[in-house]
Amino acid sequence: MKQDDPVTFAPETAAEAWLGLLAARGIDYLFANGGTDFAPVVEGYAKGRAQGWRMPEIVIVPHENLGVAMAHGYTMVTGRPQAMMVHVGVGTANAINGLINASRMNIPILFTAGRTPITESGALAGARNNYIHWAQEHFDQGGMLREFMKWDYELRHAEQVETVLDRALAIARSEPQGPVYVSLPREILAMSLSGTKLSAHATIAPASPPAADPDALEEAARILGRAENPLIITANGGRTLESSRALTQLAETFAIPVIHYRPRYLALPTEHPLAAGWDPHALLKDADLVLCIESDVPWIPAQGAPRADAKVIHIGPDPLFARYPLRGFRTDMALTGAVASTLINLCERAQKHAASPAKIEERRKSVAARSAETRAKARGGMQAMPAKITPKYASACVNRLMAEDTILVNEYPMMLEELTVGQPLRFFASSSSGGLGWGIGAALGAKLGAPDKTVICTLGDGAYMFGNPTPGHFVSESMRLPVLYVIFNNARWAAVHRSTLSIYPKGHASKMPEPPFATLEPSPRFEHIVQASGGHGERVSDPKALMPALERALKVVREEKRQALVNVCLEVSYVKTS
Repeated sequence: MKQDDPVTFAPETAAEAWLGLLAARGIDYLFANGGTDFAPVVEGYAKGRAQGWRMPEIVIVPHENLGVAMAHGYTMVTGRPQAMMVHVGVGTANAINGLINASRMNIPILFTAGRTPITESGALAGARNNYIHWAQEHFDQGGMLREFMKWDYELRHAEQVETVLDRALAIARSEPQGPVYVSLPREILAMSLSGTKLSAHATIAPASPPAADPDALEEAARILGRAENPLIITANGGRTLESSRALTQLAETFAIPVIHYRPRYLALPTEHPLAAGWDPHALLKDADLVLCIESDVPWIPAQGAPRADAKVIHIGPDPLFARYPLRGFRTDMALTGAVASTLINLCERAQKHAASPAKIEERRKSVAARSAETRAKARGGMQAMPAKITPKYASACVNRLMAEDTILVNEYPMMLEELTVGQPLRFFASSSSGGLGWGIGAALGAKLGAPDKTVICTLGDGAYMFGNPTPGHFVSESMRLPVLYVIFNNARWAAVHRSTLSIYPKGHASKMPEPPFATLEPSPRFEHIVQASGGHGERVSDPKALMPALERALKVVREEKRQALVNVCLEVSYVKTS
């Protein structure tokens, strides 16, 4: 198809302008789950194809939650926001779970939905002509998701198309980033533009990143330079290559141990001498300074907290996580700023207050020794063949599959101590909001954004079912996106029973072999679902058979370019994973 300069196309309707401007503003893909409200968009896209206009590629996604997760995954690996359109309020409702995840993970998405036609008479193109148009209408369609959107608006006239689109993208991309919502009434999409001229480039730029106050930065530098036992806790510090490098530089300059607590991104390689593990509570009691870097929940108060004389500094674009209703973690200082630039400035300023090089070197050796000991004690998933497949053994087997070109998308099951990851942006985990069903779509989006990478997606059996697997495998086949799915299948809602045991360790539920609300039996034959979309599927329950099955599946993905799934039947357990 001919790819014209995006501003030379000649749109006659708002829908045509919307599609062309999406491409002009750098939107590669429009993830779509259509309905009766799409008619002007369908016609506009068909006209654009016939005229050779540049438009985003359409990705048909047969479930809205999967589509949001795909947009999430694509932006996660590329840094470029994408767009999605769904069917009025009902499609919006299906997508809210994924949008909550994107909101809490600061993923910019232009999420749009049609809106029930406004008029009844039929005088306007796009007016109501179907019985569903009365029952589907909302008094406030955006109200159902407004709490989690950075901005929402309903397009009210064709003349607004460029302003609304540019404003939506600018707000989504401004820190702290996040999804935005635009509803698009059918009559407005069908409306004539009346000769409106469109701009070659965005008319509204994103806001510049926030920068920490110099005086506050200097005070934090003094505290850091004088600290005897500083500690870094991070969940999202490895969100970008720049932030990962800045955090690594800060840690190495001052020999600071780094805890990746419930990480969604890794900042330091797992084998780095300063990578101190996954549990902050063991180190909190010794730390006299705690730097919480893009960490919404840096510790669990019931399990431990910083000592009374320690200083606690939170750093990030929104260090207080203002959109969280309740978050009471002690905060002696909150530095508002983009992570990379803030950490670079903090590192530079703190060096003039630092202890002697000999003292820092002594701390470096101590931290490295403790970190190595922690890793050695925690690992060992493949040292002995278990009688039944354990989460630890399965995690170690998956880790053996990973190479330099592998991206791992993890929705809860991996035992992180078994991982060896050497570079940033190779490990991604689900949102702290816990909206299940993210992994399948995120893995597909990651593969779409990084087609030269091998993508492995690890999922619990519940997360797999929540992820709309039939639509997911359909998209994998239709878009030629081969992903290896590994299901950690214990036929249980482990989180439900684990939570019960934490409160009632000797209660009635603790004595039941099949505790209430936590069993998923009989377990489905997940390996058959992927086969329905041309994929390779295996079911494994013997520990000795697991590694060969994973290797066969990976070969299918790498060489045959087909999706594959291994249904790993685990022992029934309620162990805490990632």
